[in-house]
This record gives sequence, C-alpha cells and structure tokens, in this order.
Amino acid sequence: MMFGIINRLRNTGQNNKIILKNTIGAFVVKGAGLLISVLSMPALIRYFNNNEVLGIWFTMLSMLIWFLNFDLGIGNGIRNQLTKDITLKDEVSAKTTISSGFFSIGIVSIVLIIIGIVLISWIDLNWLFNVSTELLSAQTLRTATIAIFIAIMLRFTLTFVSSIFYAMQKSALNNLLNLLVHVLQLVFVVSFHFQNLEDALVYLAVSYVFITNIPVIIAGIYVFIKPLKQCRPSLNFISKERVKDIMSIGAVFFTCQILYMIIVNTNEFLVTKLYGASYTAEYSFYYKVTSIVAMLVTLGMTPIWSVVTKALTEKNYVWLNKLYVTIKRLGWLIVAFQFLLVPFMQYVMDFWLGKGIVIIRTETAIAFAVFGSVFVISSMLSTIVCGMARMKLQTICYSIGVVLKLVVDFSFYKVYHHWDLIVWSNVLVLLPYIIVQIIDLNRFFKGHIKLQRYESASC
Repeated sequence: MMFGIINRLRNTGQNNKIILKNTIGAFVVKGAGLLISVLSMPALIRYFNNNEVLGIWFTMLSMLIWFLNFDLGIGNGIRNQLTKDITLKDEVSAKTTISSGFFSIGIVSIVLIIIGIVLISWIDLNWLFNVSTELLSAQTLRTATIAIFIAIMLRFTLTFVSSIFYAMQKSALNNLLNLLVHVLQLVFVVSFHFQNLEDALVYLAVSYVFITNIPVIIAGIYVFIKPLKQCRPSLNFISKERVKDIMSIGAVFFTCQILYMIIVNTNEFLVTKLYGASYTAEYSFYYKVTSIVAMLVTLGMTPIWSVVTKALTEKNYVWLNKLYVTIKRLGWLIVAFQFLLVPFMQYVMDFWLGKGIVIIRTETAIAFAVFGSVFVISSMLSTIVCGMARMKLQTICYSIGVVLKLVVDFSFYKVYHHWDLIVWSNVLVLLPYIIVQIIDLNRFFKGHIKLQRYESASC
C-alpha cells in the first residue's frame, strides 16, 4: 500500500509532485539533522564540562522558545493568504500581504520584548533555574538569558520568511535553515573552549543571536532579490484591512494551537501532579517510542498544508478529495504499525535504555498504541482543515476536549490508580474529533465535487 501511495503522488499532477519533492527533501534534511544532534550532545558535554550548567542551557532554550508560540497565529495567517496570492499570481496582493504581515509581527514582537525584559529584570533567575550564585552569578544568568531572548525575538520577527517559503511550496527549505542553525552551533562548541563556566555560558548565548538568525536573514534577502523581487515589504503597502484579515484568521489558528497544547502537552505535568514525579520519566519513555511515527508523519504532512490552500484556491476539489482518501489510507497503516509495535516494545526499551530499566506493562503499551494512532490521525486531518482554513469545527471540538480532559483526569485519578488514565483521556478527547471531522470533510468534498460536475455539465 505504501508503494502505491508513493507512485500515486509521483505520477499524477503538479500538486502531487510538490508534495513528493518537499517530503523527500524534509526526510533527507531531517536525517542529517538527527546525525548533527547525535554529534552535538557529546560536544556540548565537553564544552561545558558541567552537567548542571548544560541542563541550565537546555532549560533556558526550552522556556524562551515558548515565546515563538505566541505569534497569535499571524505566521499561519500570512501563510494561507500568501499562498492564495501566489497561486493567483497577484503581485500587488502578495506585496500587501507581506508588508501587512511584517507590520503585524513587528507590533507583536514589540509587546513581547517589553514583557520579556520586564520579566527577566524582575525574576530571581537563580531561584527560577534552581542554581546557586556560587556556580553562576545573577549577572551571568541575566546576561545569558537576555542574549537568548534577543535571539528568540529576532527569529520570532523573521517568522514571515518561513511563512513565505511555505507559501512558495518550498517547505523543505525551512528544514534546511533549521539544520544550518544546528550545524553552526556544533561548529561553535567544537571550535571554542573556555576555562570559566560563566564565560562559556555567556559566549554561547551571545553566539546564539547570530547562529539562529543569520541563515534566516540571508534567506530573506535572497527571496526579495530573486523570486519575490516585486513583493518586497513596503510601508506604503500596509493595509489595515489586510492586517485585520491576517489577525482574524491568525486568532483562530492561535486558539486551536493553544487548546491543542493544553490537551497534549500537559500530560507530563498531570502525571507529576496526580501520580507523582517518579512516574513522569516512565511516561516519557513510552511516549518517545510511540512518537517516532508522529515525527515521520509530521515531516510528510508539512508541505501538504500549503498545497491544500493552493488546490482550494484553484477549486481543484477532485484532487483534494484524492489526497484526502490517500491520507485516510495512510492513517490505517499508522494504526496497524502502532499495534504491531506493542509485542516488541519491551525489546525496544531494552535496546534503547538497557535491559530491565523499564518493564513494559501491556495495558499501558496498548493505551499508547491507541493514543499514538489518534494523535497522528488527528494531526493529519488538522493539516488538511488548516490548509482549507475550516477550523470552526476543530475549535469547538478542542474547546470541549480541554474541559473533558481536565474533568476526567482530576475526577477519576483516585479511582483509576494508574497514570495511563492521562493517556486514555487524550484518546477520549481526540477520537470524537476524528470521527466528526471525517464526517464533515466527506460531506464537504462530496458536495463540492457534485456541484462542480453539475456546473460543468450545464456549460
């Protein structure tokens, strides 16, 4: 079945070729990225030569990267609108979208910078990171945090470059830019060594400002010199109406994003809160094994979003329906793989962590197989509806889902004495969404194809 899907993509139509090209590119770049990650970890260990400071570095990055999630959905709003503009070859509208989008992101960036500076100045960072002043002074932590924050905010402001690549059907280039960032960081930690831990942290943080943003800046300059020369951002092309449109659709994207994060990304916290921190690592071990498929599917689905927007703009409902059917078939393959993994999960854990480190519980393995299936399928469906900008149903389902998840988790944890209740609550939330969304998409494509055929026959 898998080879049939690949051949189908390869042999039919421009949109299919776009998907195949970007998917192959994403897998190649991701493979290189995994290699760099393998090399980076021991390099960082040698660079700091102190696991506590290394842990602080990772914590800083993880906390500040959260700011990238608060673009109010503007990046996705730009992505969808610009895809339409490019598809229709409307340079004026594309220039208006880029200019208005850049302005919108700029405003949000200023607000977040003010909030960030206030928080960094006010919070006791040694208390926050749980590190003594003897190891790292307050000034060192503040300097490093500010440097990383500046790096993150510059990258945040340059989000529109990534949106442009998605709109141009060049999603693999975004993966390439991320790879370059990891390569440059590896080069830095291998090339430089500092005797003082504080110097090591500060200089790496400062380098991060340049490492993170220089590839994106160069890419942005290239875009506006070559392929989108006529669409360079201009103050004269900032449109209040276009800003309103971008912010409006962006707000829907942002709402869905936040709701989904609450549903899926709170599992570790809830396991810790309700069952104890000792079980959180166990949850993570199961999750990392079952999420391998999710990572691969995410890579494959990345280019589909903008291609769906392009096809919808072209009113190519027949092709969209074929893509939708193909994705549903792929979904069945994923379900089969997740359940076939269950009997082998103990062997996987023993190979990965060492024999006997984690003893697999069959009931929990089955719970993760079901969760992994609904997680991936819901993400696949979400990609389609986001590309179509039809997220009303998704927003409703996720809103109900957040309430349902919290009610189930906090009401039944004393009755159900194992932490996999948290996993089953995700299934309870996502499975109804999958069913409802499939019914809605089936009805949408059937209705539009029927109408299109009727109109063609009438002509």
